[in-house]
Amino acid sequence: HVDESPMGDADEAPQKELVTNLTLDILQIVKVSQSQHGLRHGDHARYRQYCTRRLARLYKANRMSHGRGRYQKRTLEVSMVDNEAFLLIPLMMSERAWSYAMELKRDAGNEPRKRAHMIRRLKKATVHATELVNLCGQVGSARTALEAEAYSSYIFGCYLSEQERDWDRALAKFMRARKAFEQLARVGGPDQAEVCRERLEELEPSLRYCTYKRGNEGSPVAGSMDEKDMAALKGDGGEDDERLKAVLAEESGRASGAVTTSWRGYDIPIRNGKVRECLANVAVQLAKIESPLIMATDRALAIFDKVFMLYSDARQHLRDDIAEASSGAQSDSTSRLTDLKLADRAIAVMLIEQTIQRNKFLVDSANAKLAGEIRLAKGEKATRPEDIVHLLSASLRSYEELIESGPEVLRGMDGAERVEEELRVECMTAQKMLSSDRAAALGKVHSSAGSHVDAAILFNRSAEHAAGVSEAAAARARVNRIGAIKSGIDTLLADRKGLRSGLEDVSLEGPTSSESHFLMESLDEYKPAVLGKGASKVHIMPIPNRMESLAVRPIVLDVAGDEIVYPTLTHRSAKKGSTLRNLFSWKK
Repeated sequence: HVDESPMGDADEAPQKELVTNLTLDILQIVKVSQSQHGLRHGDHARYRQYCTRRLARLYKANRMSHGRGRYQKRTLEVSMVDNEAFLLIPLMMSERAWSYAMELKRDAGNEPRKRAHMIRRLKKATVHATELVNLCGQVGSARTALEAEAYSSYIFGCYLSEQERDWDRALAKFMRARKAFEQLARVGGPDQAEVCRERLEELEPSLRYCTYKRGNEGSPVAGSMDEKDMAALKGDGGEDDERLKAVLAEESGRASGAVTTSWRGYDIPIRNGKVRECLANVAVQLAKIESPLIMATDRALAIFDKVFMLYSDARQHLRDDIAEASSGAQSDSTSRLTDLKLADRAIAVMLIEQTIQRNKFLVDSANAKLAGEIRLAKGEKATRPEDIVHLLSASLRSYEELIESGPEVLRGMDGAERVEEELRVECMTAQKMLSSDRAAALGKVHSSAGSHVDAAILFNRSAEHAAGVSEAAAARARVNRIGAIKSGIDTLLADRKGLRSGLEDVSLEGPTSSESHFLMESLDEYKPAVLGKGASKVHIMPIPNRMESLAVRPIVLDVAGDEIVYPTLTHRSAKKGSTLRNLFSWKK
């Protein structure tokens, strides 16, 4: 007997609600990717390798693993799609198969095996293009679905024209692609119109060639076409016209009402399409950020630099719109100006938040390098605790700016007071934790320099900061970590200086507690030169020499000599005689 209750539970489980109205600029993404990764010079192999790398990043970002070890195929279901990145997967797979087919076409020549391989690659590209159309039709916007239809029709046309069997169907696919490109050129902006114009120019030779081959060979398999292909071949675009109306209605809705971005649960209206594009690119770039243990610091910094540039471009577009709205005379200029200023303040706050995230990434990476969890690259400078101190100080300044600028975004909105209080408490808590980390980093700096008394005081202050927010789980873990460090420095001080009562007995004014012992002063007894972990200097003799006190000679004032009467000593002095007498004194 087989218990089928798990299956029954699975059937009764509520299905995940599908997301809708996802937007993906398929044609623009394909154009930029092809121009930047080899196709500007006709290098299809390089473009295929780029598609492979990007697919791997998309799989990892969207957590679509294919088993460990042996490959296990995993189908992309509609219920799995919750953002635009999932739609990029079938697009990149189709582009990879198409670029491989074009590479084989260039190298095939007259070899039938390479040509057959090329056709199989094109067929695989059509399979992925069809999957893209199905996904965009269910979860994408009307414009995204139209772009997917245009792209799929073009890929199908390339496959059928290379197959050289069904020229009617190939011509119908190219005509459907042309009709879609013309419609997209009408509803999009200048950039969209330029992309569609280039696509239409690429289509013209294929349309003429298919028309020529169709006239010469007839249509032996015209019955294989579906109704849409037949309508396109006859020039009847009823369904295409209905789809165009839907796209026009969607675009007009976007033009009249602003697309919004969210900050702290509040919708911020974004009227400018270029600003929306910048914010979408920001989301794409931030999705590439991984753990500091996995991702190289240089690559993460490059991504954050792109994010900051995108935010700066978005603010520049908003400033231009603000200047235009300030000088304009439209009836809705006041409300439009208010929305533009609100969007500018919101993006400025988002920039501050991403600056904090960048500094947090660098701090985590530096701590991992100091702990030996990350190996330094060749030629890379060793990380110092001083670097962590500078990063933490910058994060503290960023939180000060966030406390000042955050309430400006929410001013006048419903429930803004509650969110402002939550923001203030969150920033103050983060500041306490950063102050704790900074004090600990400064303690490590002083400990490595040999100032163990200063290090002990800094570690004690770090523990006090962390204890102030001990109610949170992360704070409790950090309190334990700081407490362990503090206990270690207490043990070191007790061993070296004879302290027994902890940090209360440590004094910065006691000269004897911080004196160093030199080897020249104790040559008659053995003392180890290395004074413990962290000591990098061997104290042999003091340089310059210590000052020693010397006895001072007394000052004598010779004023009593004038009053003393000295005895005469003339009787002791020898009598002086003449020189002649002295010469003849030998006779005596």
